[in-house]
Amino acid sequence: MTTIRQLIQTTPTKANELFAKLAETSESAIKTRARLLADLKEELELLTELEEKHLFPVLRKHKQTKDLVADAIGDNKQMRKLLAELDRTPPESEEFGGKVAELRRVFQQHVRDEKKELLPAVLKALSDEEAQAIVESIEDRKAEIEEERRAEAEERRAAARQEREEAEKVQQAAETVVASLWAGPQAAQQTARTAQDAVRTGLDTMTEVAQRTSDQTIEMLNRTGEQAQDLAQQSSQNLRAMAETGNVLARGFQDLSQEWFKLVQERLQKNLDGFTALTRCQSVPELMTVQSAFMRERLRETIDSAQRMAVVSTRVADEAARTIAAQRPNNTQRGAA
Repeated sequence: MTTIRQLIQTTPTKANELFAKLAETSESAIKTRARLLADLKEELELLTELEEKHLFPVLRKHKQTKDLVADAIGDNKQMRKLLAELDRTPPESEEFGGKVAELRRVFQQHVRDEKKELLPAVLKALSDEEAQAIVESIEDRKAEIEEERRAEAEERRAAARQEREEAEKVQQAAETVVASLWAGPQAAQQTARTAQDAVRTGLDTMTEVAQRTSDQTIEMLNRTGEQAQDLAQQSSQNLRAMAETGNVLARGFQDLSQEWFKLVQERLQKNLDGFTALTRCQSVPELMTVQSAFMRERLRETIDSAQRMAVVSTRVADEAARTIAAQRPNNTQRGAA
């Protein structure tokens, strides 16, 4: 069981340790000084509170200790003043170390006075019951404060966990937004490939016509008279069809390339706008709202891009098919003749 003597003698221990650590720091240790000063301030405020609320009221009731209370309260006021000055002093300044030393000197003198004058008077004036009641009330208050500190620490840890979880959610949502930002260009690129396949089909048809024309040319060389003339005319028509189809396909490729280039430029600009909006989000709900808007916009743009590319590719394929088909009736009739 703690006695009043042990309480008065051991109470300053933690504060003295903090003073020693703070005195050993350099001007460059800004964060360390700030942390140690915060701990020291908390400890000194606790000591003065315990004395003034649990010890001094009892000592005022006794003639032998009444005058000592006034001196102790004066010491506490001086410590509070010096502590406030130290709290306002920049940790990296030259004055900081001097103010720490001055506060330490006043505190240690207060501790010596309590051990040398206050403690003997307390032991002489107070009964064992009174002394024990003071010890118990002080220890109960210490336990309450310790519980409050644990609760505050748990709240800080919970807040830190929540911040980490929020940050993870923000990162996951950001990754989803980034994926949605690039989904549109990939879909448009697939549409362009489909359009190119359609144009390649036209090229295959043109190659077929060229092969047939070559075969007809060889056959023409093996014939004479009207048959050769007919074959020559037919070959000439096929060559014209090839030339016209080639022009159509060349223009088609050019149109597809221009359309694709426009789509890429538009999408890059919208991606840039999307990333800018993303970086301005301050919370997960706000980020989810931005993400939802992006998803809707990307879907609309994907459909629009597919339609634009499909229109161009279909037009090119139709023009090439009409050019070739226009020559087939004549070729068929001449072949039948």
